[in-house]
Amino acid sequence: MNRKFSAGLWVFAQSEEKYGGYVGAWTVQEQIKAAASVPELKGVELIAPLHVSLENVKEIKACLDDAGLATVAVNPYLWTEPQWQRGALTSPDPKIRALAVDTAKKSIDIGRALGCDKMDVWPGEDGWDYLFQVNYGQMWDNTAECIRQIAEYDPAYRIGIEYKTGEPRMSQHINNAAKAALLGAALGLPNVGAYLDYGHALIAHENAADTVAMLMRTKRLIGVHVNDNYGLEDDDLMVGSVHLWSTLEFLLALDDYGYDDWISLDIVPRRESPVKACTQSMAALEKIYCLIDRLDRDALAKAQAEMDAVETQRIIHQVILG
Repeated sequence: MNRKFSAGLWVFAQSEEKYGGYVGAWTVQEQIKAAASVPELKGVELIAPLHVSLENVKEIKACLDDAGLATVAVNPYLWTEPQWQRGALTSPDPKIRALAVDTAKKSIDIGRALGCDKMDVWPGEDGWDYLFQVNYGQMWDNTAECIRQIAEYDPAYRIGIEYKTGEPRMSQHINNAAKAALLGAALGLPNVGAYLDYGHALIAHENAADTVAMLMRTKRLIGVHVNDNYGLEDDDLMVGSVHLWSTLEFLLALDDYGYDDWISLDIVPRRESPVKACTQSMAALEKIYCLIDRLDRDALAKAQAEMDAVETQRIIHQVILG
């Protein structure tokens, strides 16, 4: 199994405000250098135009090449800014929706220039705060039409919707994995699916391993973010710091279903060194994968076929606890 690890470049900005601009003490070039110092980290996700634009793409590419980092995804910045306050893909203003589509198309152009073939669309401002505030059908239509335009701009470029229950909106429109997968199916476009953030699955009360199975079987898993939280908010903590058992099952499912793409760290170190927090997360991933490689897969599959909870627990405990 080819396991490839990357990180969102925003991880290294250490912004005091999680959703606001990621303009920290380090320049983009310094953030790239910091990412390159993390062992086994071979790629980064970028946000356009925060990290890279059509104007500076050659400069950023040279910096990434010097650092030995691949570009995993270039993601359009569709949240926080004043123009997106009533939504980006679902704004009631057609000019704003067109601007959102244009921002995403530029991200595709930048991504192609940097050698990647996918993006993570996080529609953080697309949703509602109050009951009766929106027409849900119209919201779906607007989202679908914008995503269709983005996806058809370059049919070979993969578009992943990073679903989330809420925050910054009380409820985001695409708020679970099934909705993200359904959007791609409803559009009939094979390059549209879900960008699965492990922490978002937790706060959506999903079993992340079950979500992997659904998305992989329907060919709708575009990308993966790993982190952790306490199940209430999107804390973006270090990998394996809270839900170790669930993280193991999640990564095992990715292995079992043949996921062969990048796994990206999406943590937000608030008081910790970003480099140290990423290094610890990478160490946790390595140790979890060592456990997975030691698993008796045949014995586990046999126990699962019988839905034998005692035996499956024995097998997992034997590997983890000895």
